[in-house]
Amino acid sequence: MEIIIYRHAEPLVTGNEIIFGHDFPLWVLRYNESGIVKIAPKEKKETIVLTSNLKRSIETGKHIGREIIQSPVFREAEVPLIKFPSIQINAKYWLSLSRVLWLLGLQTKCESFRSAKQRATQIVEKLSSKLSNHQRVVLVGHGFMNGLGTKRPLGGLNRKQS
Repeated sequence: MEIIIYRHAEPLVTGNEIIFGHDFPLWVLRYNESGIVKIAPKEKKETIVLTSNLKRSIETGKHIGREIIQSPVFREAEVPLIKFPSIQINAKYWLSLSRVLWLLGLQTKCESFRSAKQRATQIVEKLSSKLSNHQRVVLVGHGFMNGLGTKRPLGGLNRKQS
């Protein structure tokens, strides 16, 4: 039995964009609606690929799998939509700062770190249950949640992260 965990392909909206801090919430919305940079489809496609319901995950899944199963449980951990000062830096730095504040317990209207960890446990349970019908399960997820999920025990199952 094997679980393969991928991060979605490169999104069209990147963290390298220089944005004002007060525009960070708009950047996050654009990123969450973003598709991916064109990639070549795999010749030998996976039988079943689980994806989040975000466009970048679905599009990546279609490139590598024949059957796509979407679920919001596989979404990325929500990013706190903080309006930072009117300083221009790369969006990835605003994202990093936002994540650090979130990890430190910043109260916002998004999913808490604790809730994200609970959802990571649900993801592991869903992946494990899929193995009852398939020898190999592939997930196209997101960086932060993939990291949380791979820290959960899978009962000795073979697991790869790409």
